[in-house]
Amino acid sequence: MPDRVLILAPRGRDAAIAAELLGRNGVASVVCDDQTALVAQLDAGAGAVMLTEEALTVGDQDKLVAWVAAQPSWSDIPFVVLANGAKTPRSPVAGERLAGLGNVVLLERPLHSEAMIGAVRSALSARARQYELRDAADTLEQAVVDRTRELEAARESLQIALDAADMGSWDIDLKSGDVRRTPRHDEIFGYTEPLSHWSVDIFLDHVDPAERADIAASFDAALTDGSLDIECGIVAADGNRRWITAKGRVRYDGDGNAVRMTGVVSDVTDRKEADAQLAQAHKMDAIGQLTGGVAHDFNNLLTPIVGSLDLVRRRHRDDERTQKMIGGALQAAERATILTQRLLSFARRQALQPRAVDIGALIDGIVDLIRRSLGPLIAVTLDVPRHLSPARVDPNQLELALLNLAINARDAMPGGGSLTLSAADVVLDVRNTVGVQAGRYVRLVAADTGVGMDRETLARATEPFFSTKGVGKGTGLGLSMIHGLAAQSGGTLHLSSEPGAGTQVELWLPATQDIPDKIGEPRAEPVTARRAASVLLVDDDDLVRCATADMLRDVGYTVLEMRSASQVLAMVRSGMDADILVTDYLMPGMTGGQLINELRESGVRIPVLLITGYAAAGKDVPTDVPRLAKPFRQVDLAARVDELLRCTEPGKVKLKAIK
Repeated sequence: MPDRVLILAPRGRDAAIAAELLGRNGVASVVCDDQTALVAQLDAGAGAVMLTEEALTVGDQDKLVAWVAAQPSWSDIPFVVLANGAKTPRSPVAGERLAGLGNVVLLERPLHSEAMIGAVRSALSARARQYELRDAADTLEQAVVDRTRELEAARESLQIALDAADMGSWDIDLKSGDVRRTPRHDEIFGYTEPLSHWSVDIFLDHVDPAERADIAASFDAALTDGSLDIECGIVAADGNRRWITAKGRVRYDGDGNAVRMTGVVSDVTDRKEADAQLAQAHKMDAIGQLTGGVAHDFNNLLTPIVGSLDLVRRRHRDDERTQKMIGGALQAAERATILTQRLLSFARRQALQPRAVDIGALIDGIVDLIRRSLGPLIAVTLDVPRHLSPARVDPNQLELALLNLAINARDAMPGGGSLTLSAADVVLDVRNTVGVQAGRYVRLVAADTGVGMDRETLARATEPFFSTKGVGKGTGLGLSMIHGLAAQSGGTLHLSSEPGAGTQVELWLPATQDIPDKIGEPRAEPVTARRAASVLLVDDDDLVRCATADMLRDVGYTVLEMRSASQVLAMVRSGMDADILVTDYLMPGMTGGQLINELRESGVRIPVLLITGYAAAGKDVPTDVPRLAKPFRQVDLAARVDELLRCTEPGKVKLKAIK
């Protein structure tokens, strides 16, 4: 059982979640209810202990601390502690209890699952080496020759382990000042050949000047505390800035004087950069959440504006001046609608809505924005044939993808250059090298004259969070999002690049014979009610509900207004009749999706139209329910209601009392 992990997490489902994650990664684990159970399991044998910081704040710690202190000399069981991530300093009691555990790896929450799995596996590997050394020690006691042989093997294993972990080891004789170290130690500090001499002063010369005094104090304190654990930035001998960690233990003579300090040093630059990128990704996600909420609220504001303008336009048809002013206002509202759609795309609150798209018209509509984004130093050239086949794709997401490609090209051409956007019809057979099914495709190409990418960078270009722009200059999500769009649309993404020769990005999208919607096509007048029909309208926003009701009444429907799903259910139980239900999605207490499911489970079958401020509603909405995104025009609302009612025989399906 030395390869199992013991888990102690007293709050919520932390323990169950951790056990499930470890199990999925092939790591055996046992969940302990309290510290008494943990100590009992430790007696039975374990490879590592994972516990949350709050587990150290409850219960009696004496048994666990006593067990740790009573370990045999070969044993130093690792503890992976999930810290609470608070910004305030840790209390002295919590710090003392952490220190009492001895071999602790502290992980700050929130953390990525891969980081936790990596820490656990490292702890298990270290524990496994402890058992190996124990067995070796037992064998060494049999004979001097065997003992010497096993010690050499242990040292070799340790060296291999250090090399595998990309660590360098060091050992300081505190009396003479001599320092022994492995070649990897000096390599971490940027030396291609080991130095003839090393000292703490040389170490400190590499440390960032802003941290030098604190690091020197840490070395001095280690002589008293018995251990060294530092992380700092250095300027390596090759001029590169790196982040390193150094950990060490002090050994004392019989009089208590420090005589040796031994430890390891490792380069953690990649981890620090990954942490910074992860923090940036979290920030972008927070911005996306905020942006999505703003866009949702903005859609709710636009809905009554657009609806009221439509009604005024219809009621003043003969007033040319009024029609002109309303037309301008509606154009502004349309631009605001497009803006909210792009905000929702950025916030990833918009599900893919693929349809036939005129690629040439889409590029024409966005090229001015691309030129403004790139600036005067970069020339933008279009090579798009007039009779290009329509492609099946979400147009909003495609616009966002082209903007991302343009921004990437701009960053690759700091001194200026050119970006060429081209498109062509291509027919692929089953033996194509692109990796898609045989058929007709539209190939979009964005080619720049920038710095290009080497093979290693090109191979990782579409990985999430991978970026060559440096910390704070990019999230590394652009190409991965475009790659996902292409794959979900039934196509693919292909990159080709060489250093100094620019980059070419090919976006393959399936062609379609469907007729695309014409951009700027004038809207028709709304369809009037073909028969007397009652509409049950549910929306918690008074402005949206009133504007929607006015639009429906204007074309001849009777409208029953409700502010919540619970009111609808109460009225249905009282025997109310209606021919169609028009409901908002996001409402307090019960969503529109939950309302629809509640009615269907009660045996009520009625045409339903879902209106929502997001382009995608929740998972609780049945897939057969048609949706209308806010803000909507009267013509669109009337058309959807008319279509649903025409599919239903008059009087056959109505809301009925639930029995």
